[in-house]
Amino acid sequence: MKKYGMKHILMAGAIVSALLMGGSSAQAMPSPLVEYTSVRDAWAVVGLPVYTPTILPVGYVQKEIIVIDKSLAEIFYRNDAGKEILFRMAKGDADISGDNNIYEVNQVVQVGRQYIRVKGTEKLVSLALWSRGGYTFSISFEEPVSIEAVQAIVSTIAWN
Repeated sequence: MKKYGMKHILMAGAIVSALLMGGSSAQAMPSPLVEYTSVRDAWAVVGLPVYTPTILPVGYVQKEIIVIDKSLAEIFYRNDAGKEILFRMAKGDADISGDNNIYEVNQVVQVGRQYIRVKGTEKLVSLALWSRGGYTFSISFEEPVSIEAVQAIVSTIAWN
């Protein structure tokens, strides 16, 4: 059985609930989650240029590449301890993180010419959000990282 993160389980539950409440048949509705083996293929479905981080904290490797409703692309990275980093990208400038937590710290930091909203504690970041060139991005960290680590990760995204 394929292992998906908690966000996927919650989303799938909401979709099933909506189908049951609406009296529609679950068989008539295709899944809004489609997994891909290639970042390039997934991003093409959404109509996105391939902007992804090229470095992450030590031990994290790419696991799942998923497109949701042909409008949001995401990559799950996981380490040996099972901790996840979720990178998301979509068109627009909305918050696409799916994270509604209230954090102790919610501030804007600069990476080169890019401004990034970081949320977490005084010393560690759990969520980073930003927009650039008509696209919106988020990176969420199950195991929070330093602001410097977030700045380093974002700085590796090649902006063509």
